[in-house]
Amino acid sequence: MVCAKIMVGSPDWSYIRLSDVRLSNEQLTVRILMISGALTLLAGLNCGWFGPLVPSIAVSQKVPLVEAGSLISVYSGGSLIPLAVGRQLVEKFGGRNCLMAAALLFCGGLAILSLGAGIIGMSVGAAALGVGAGLNSISGTICILRLASGSSAASLGRLNVFFGIGALLGPVVALAGLNSPWSYHAVYAFGALYALAVFAAIVSARQIDVRVAPVDVTLSKFTPLQTPALLYTASVFLYVGVEVALATWLFTYLNASCNLSKDLAGWSMTALWAGLTTGRMTSVQLFKYIAASRIALSAMGIAFCVILLLAVHPGLGPLSLAVIFLLGLGFGPIFPILIASASERYNQHSASITSFVVTAGALAGITFPIFVGQVFTKFGHRPGMLVLALFSSALPLVFYTVQFRLAKNAGIADEQVGETGFSTRMISGQTEPAAADSIH
Repeated sequence: MVCAKIMVGSPDWSYIRLSDVRLSNEQLTVRILMISGALTLLAGLNCGWFGPLVPSIAVSQKVPLVEAGSLISVYSGGSLIPLAVGRQLVEKFGGRNCLMAAALLFCGGLAILSLGAGIIGMSVGAAALGVGAGLNSISGTICILRLASGSSAASLGRLNVFFGIGALLGPVVALAGLNSPWSYHAVYAFGALYALAVFAAIVSARQIDVRVAPVDVTLSKFTPLQTPALLYTASVFLYVGVEVALATWLFTYLNASCNLSKDLAGWSMTALWAGLTTGRMTSVQLFKYIAASRIALSAMGIAFCVILLLAVHPGLGPLSLAVIFLLGLGFGPIFPILIASASERYNQHSASITSFVVTAGALAGITFPIFVGQVFTKFGHRPGMLVLALFSSALPLVFYTVQFRLAKNAGIADEQVGETGFSTRMISGQTEPAAADSIH
């Protein structure tokens, strides 16, 4: 085995082990994208099918609806540890080994969930599934950011398209399982077999191993309590919280408050993820012409307006499908842009800021579904949706503050792209080279 050391689009070094074939940076990026993307698709499937499965799980396990819905919080809690120490894990074990472990955890967690052995047993399965999802998320994101030679937002957008596709198909898989004699058991068993197949594919991909170099002690230390870092963290916290809470309770809201049948409510969830996938695929192309931060603000505004509309006027009937598609369209570009924006602001500490803000997102995934579920139970579904509208209204304000107001105060001017394909960013009177299509 030969070992090569290459520079990949950032000040950090990535270590790439190659066996028989020396892969180009583009080939390696594609392979990592496909491997992590396959697991990201499974995470999307789980997100898409969970909402429709909650009522069946509650009936089968003889527990209240809110308790069954809390499995998503257990899932998010499981992801906290790998998200918090993601850089250290990739540095020590390498990207391939981390992705292999993630596939095994996916398989084990889904297999336990398929057994339906009591709510406690299912909680163990949800936690294992969450650890796997968190490990894949942080490993894939760090590796892609290290290998990206162009726009980091576009690269992450491509990875997160897999999540959208999975979430789009999730409700369809859920309805197929619920209409079978095995109900949700069949859905989770299918997921376990899928994860096992991905694990086998990773085992056969011996020629790649992406590692993050140890932190250079000569660099300034990353300080997460700086105002920009905290505001990026708050942005991710708000977005993930609203998205996960909606994915958990939107099916119930549409069925109970909008008087949609379960089948139509299920198709509405499919419309949500179809919009999200479309939004992410479209934004990857729009990044070439429009600043990513402006795309994000527009998307946040769309999402807020749709959530508010659903809260104040739930009686939309079949028109709900189009409205919810628009909600997904708004959701689509937000997460990749938030992560890429934070990574580019702290380009010398990209892995550290990524781990920090994604961990905050996991915390939101734990707390928001429980909180909104309690509001649904104690005050009603429409007040719960109004609460989500309130949180979604804060998101563009926080992001605008960190991406525009603080950047302006720090003397960061808009980038101007020259004919060479590179741009120059002004920071406190000094220039530094940046990718032509980077976040600004």
